[in-house]
Amino acid sequence: MKNVLASRLGIAVVGALGALGALGALAVAISGCNRSTKQNDQEIRQKSAEATRQIQKEAKQLSANTKVAAANAVNGVKAVAQGVKDGVNSNKLGDNSDLVDINSASTARIAMLPGISITKAHDIVKGRPYRDPRALVHRGLLTQEQYHHIADQITAR
Repeated sequence: MKNVLASRLGIAVVGALGALGALGALAVAISGCNRSTKQNDQEIRQKSAEATRQIQKEAKQLSANTKVAAANAVNGVKAVAQGVKDGVNSNKLGDNSDLVDINSASTARIAMLPGISITKAHDIVKGRPYRDPRALVHRGLLTQEQYHHIADQITAR
């Protein structure tokens, strides 16, 4: 998202700088003319005014493009924040797709649960099958406190 914003801003800035460069080149080219001073001064004045109008027009467009890019960036950040919030709240809303099934999960996956060592995970795997996650406490594999820490993260299917 930052790269898109930077890219759009960069293009607009390059356009504005190009107009400034053209103004400078115009001034140098016109000053080298061998016409009368009054005619050169008038021509420089007209070309400078024309270049300034062009720069003002491009600056307004740059400003509008910047506002659009900033609004898009804000919307993107809001979408990311909402996604994080949805992810954090997903288990609270009854979404159990991320629950660890103690009847089918690997020893390593069970050991990733808070407070569960690799040895404890191995014992859980050896004790399969389970009808209910609370069986881990009933069979003496976990204390009530250990079970309490992982109860909302496990299931027995």
